[in-house]
This record gives sequence, structure tokens and C-alpha cells, in this order.
Amino acid sequence: MRINALTRNGHEWLRWLRTTSRHLLWALLFTLHGGAAQARELLAVGTQFPRVFEWDAKGPARGLAVDLLSKAAAQQGHTVRFEALPWARAQMMVELGQADVLIGPYRSPERLARFLFSELAFYEDALVFYASPALASLWTGDWNRLSGRSVGLVLGWAYGNALEQARSKLLISNPGDVATGLRMLQRGRIELLASNERNTAPVLESMGLAQQFQALQPPIAVQAGHFAYPRTPQGEELRQALDRSLEALRQSGVLRDLARQWGVRTPD
Repeated sequence: MRINALTRNGHEWLRWLRTTSRHLLWALLFTLHGGAAQARELLAVGTQFPRVFEWDAKGPARGLAVDLLSKAAAQQGHTVRFEALPWARAQMMVELGQADVLIGPYRSPERLARFLFSELAFYEDALVFYASPALASLWTGDWNRLSGRSVGLVLGWAYGNALEQARSKLLISNPGDVATGLRMLQRGRIELLASNERNTAPVLESMGLAQQFQALQPPIAVQAGHFAYPRTPQGEELRQALDRSLEALRQSGVLRDLARQWGVRTPD
């Protein structure tokens, strides 16, 4: 009886060992399979940002953001599909979780409530007023001198705290893009257009207006551009993963080299 009991216990132990091993094997396979399933195609959206995110019908998206985000995503096993959209629509898609990454937004209190921002700021812009030479004396850095003046602010852009504090003094119009704002300047519908030099210089050239309007000093603000993600658990997981890769690309000098290649200024 005792031998039978020992034998039976031995068989039960072997059966337990086989079952446990099988469960461990399935757990390992599930983990490996789950890791592979997490790799996917990300949808990154933005609007035309010269040298940061450029898009036309002749070829794929290009620019600093395209190269940088593609490299960061590849380190996490992802690929990226890029789409250029009107800026307000691009923001809405990410806010609603219909896209994974928003390309290039500046931080603002309003946007921080809507999006999760990358820790890394990967480019930097000086925001300035544009005006005709006849009105260049309007801006000297004193916001009080602009009281009652007509100013164009591109729809959906963030201009920094100083302009927000002066907003109530200004007569504000919201052109949908830089080109529309420049046409408003040309037609005298606004006296000043707030924009950035990187976006505006190529539009001035293409519209033949480079000699008609000038960037005024000092800058309104210096703003840093980020990647942004949906404010969801999945967005937070993606943000953390890509932050690790972006920081590694910064430390290795890849960001610096890409920024130099595209002629984009990066934060110190």
C-alpha cells in the first residue's frame, strides 16, 4: 500500500510537472506573440511645416519630423504612415484617438489639456510679426502700442503667453493658413500677421511678396515643437516608448545631424 501510494504520488508529481511546463511554454509563446502583435503601423498627421513636415502629390512625406519619427518608431518595431491635413482637423483626429501622433505642435495650456506631449522638443521657431515697410514701426516690443490694431493669427496656432495676455487689446482675425494671412496683409485687411520665419519665408517667395513684407523684431516668442499623442492609456504607452527612442536619437547626435540636414533650428 505504501509503495502504491508513493508510485501514485510520483505519477501525480510528474503529471503536475508536465502540465506546469506546458503552461509555462504557452505563456512564453503568448508573451512572444503579444510582443510581435504590438508592432503596428502608426498614423502620424500634421499640416505643411516647411522642412519639418512637407507633403505633395509627387512623392512621400519628407522633413525633419518624418525622418526622426520614422527612426524612433522603428526602434519600437513600428512603421509610420504620414498624412497631411488642415491643422485643425489633424489636431481633432489625434484628440479623438483617430490618429496616433500629431506632428509639431507647440505647447500651450489649452493643448496640454487635450494632448500628451513628447518630452523632447525637436525643433524651435521664432514667432514674429510681418508687416509692410510703411507699418514696420508699429512693433517695437511694446504691446500697448498695438492696442486697437488689426492682427492676423493663423487659426489653431499657439503664440505664447505674451500675446495671450495682450489678446484683448487687439483686433484679431484668424486666417486659415500663412498664405491667406499674407493675402489679408496685401489687401489691407490686417496690419500685422503673426507667423514664424520658417513657415513664412517660402510662402512669401512663392507668392512673389518677399519684397513687400518684412519680419519685425524683436520676436513675439520662441516656441518649441513636439510630437503629441491622444490623452488615453494607449497614447501614454506610445508616448513613453517613443520618448525613450527620441532621447536616444538626441544623445547619439542623430537629431542634431538631421536638423542640420533639413536646416531646422533645435532647442539648446
